[in-house]
Amino acid sequence: MGLVSAIIGLFRKITRRTIFLIVALTLSFSIIFSNVAFIQKINLYILSKSISWTSEKAYNYIESLPEGSVVLLSADYAPSTKVENDPVVQGFLIQAFRKNLKVIAISLWPDGAVLLENNIKAVALKMNKKEDEDYVIGGYVVGGSVAIEKMGINLKTAIPLLKHSNAEFLKNIRTAKDLKLVFCVAAGDSLQSYVKILGARYGVNISGGCTAVMAAEMYPYIMSNQLIGLFAGLKGACDYQILELKDQIDPNNVPESVKNMFAQSIIHLLIVIFIIIANVVYFYERYEIKRKIKK
Repeated sequence: MGLVSAIIGLFRKITRRTIFLIVALTLSFSIIFSNVAFIQKINLYILSKSISWTSEKAYNYIESLPEGSVVLLSADYAPSTKVENDPVVQGFLIQAFRKNLKVIAISLWPDGAVLLENNIKAVALKMNKKEDEDYVIGGYVVGGSVAIEKMGINLKTAIPLLKHSNAEFLKNIRTAKDLKLVFCVAAGDSLQSYVKILGARYGVNISGGCTAVMAAEMYPYIMSNQLIGLFAGLKGACDYQILELKDQIDPNNVPESVKNMFAQSIIHLLIVIFIIIANVVYFYERYEIKRKIKK
């Protein structure tokens, strides 16, 4: 019991400052070691064997769309969540362009419009895709859920920049009903709004990605088939990159999302350890109190 008491006494000395320091150091070392070749290989192998069913469902549906299908990409997030959201947007663009889908790209967030334009131009340049031929940039669309409602009535009224585009694939697109898919990558409630308005009211197929903190709220829509799969959080971003890039990924130079997952996993493991320590101290203290009462 002397050794146990000594260990518990050591645990009791852990303060919030100690926890913050350990977390900071662990995160720093995790980020550094995530660039080590053998860790990248192990991390990539584990992630490729644990792809979530929601990610596969979304990916497979997009894969089933016929060539030339017109889809809407709505990137509704800010720089604060780009680590989680950017890889999903990039994964969707790579898949869409590979399948020769026609993309209408917009954002309901002002910051998101800039991030989206940077992403789509970078991917289009690599894949030799041209604006107004393979994609159009609708920019920032003001109005939130009001704008989404408008899309169900008249897409070009809801997205004014489409009126100035000469893209051939827009000629037969009048409302959101003419779209094969709306893919929303969100850090707020816009994905839910697309499901509730365009999905429920107009019968438009909705899929997308979101930050990890939002994922739990989206599962009821997935389970009821109102949302076609989901790329949730950083794990969903990794799933998308692995599903789309497959054998193209160099095990010695994995995507940033895969590297970031290593650091995130280590921190989550550390938090679990701290929770276990706290519970051990709690139950030991209860045991000590009961033992003293019996005496």
